[in-house]
Amino acid sequence: MGIIGGILLVVGIILLVIYFSNKRKFEEMYTVETSTTAALRDVWQGVADEIGAGSFEQKTEINGVIECDQPIESELAKERCVHYRMSVERNWEEDYEEEYTEKDPASGRMVRKTRRGTRKGSDSVANNSRSTKFYVRDETGTILVDPEGANIDVEQVIDRFEPSSSVSRGNISFGGRSFSIGTSRDSGRRRTLGYHFKEWLLPLNRRVYIMGSASDRSGELMIQKPREKGKFLISLKSEEELIASAKSGMTWGLYGAIACFIIGIVLMILQFMR
Repeated sequence: MGIIGGILLVVGIILLVIYFSNKRKFEEMYTVETSTTAALRDVWQGVADEIGAGSFEQKTEINGVIECDQPIESELAKERCVHYRMSVERNWEEDYEEEYTEKDPASGRMVRKTRRGTRKGSDSVANNSRSTKFYVRDETGTILVDPEGANIDVEQVIDRFEPSSSVSRGNISFGGRSFSIGTSRDSGRRRTLGYHFKEWLLPLNRRVYIMGSASDRSGELMIQKPREKGKFLISLKSEEELIASAKSGMTWGLYGAIACFIIGIVLMILQFMR
């Protein structure tokens, strides 16, 4: 009972962290003013004329469509985009044998026993991500975006499992790319089940919401990671959807934390009273 109470208190702390994380996200999105690309350029030009270029920095939100003259190509789906992230994992299973001790009900002694079974797991074969600068176009014009350091809400385009029989001469191919697996991946009781390919990307010509810092510190006005503390978010979801999600996270995090704290404390008190 006391152990369960302790676990609930830990869960309550985790939920409280989730609550405050969503609260900060909600407050920042709610307080940062949404702007247009033309309005940002007007403010930037005024500051540059008055005190010189390179000193402008302003938190902002913009909405628009992704454009890029020289997009990158994702590794697996071979789609043109401005950001992608991919992973290849080897899924395996293995037989195991482990010793443990428990109290014998007849003699009351601690006896050593052996447990046997099969467990599954995975390990990484390949993991990569890549981004490029792009423009966001709204009804007033365009502005450059540097996605370096952003929390990017991407779209999953690949989620595919290939059985181990797909391996040929120590390699497995997908999307025109060959991944070296090796010829002796299986050892002892561990057996390869197959390979899981995943890829996420930020595609061209999609409407995007961006919260970051409009700055000319790199010599050109662009949206980029804030120099000081602050969120840098690029999302295919609308601001309204993100605010609704943050509100939901706040609600579940707060009430869940309160419930876990109350139940956990009650269980620990009952344990001490026994």
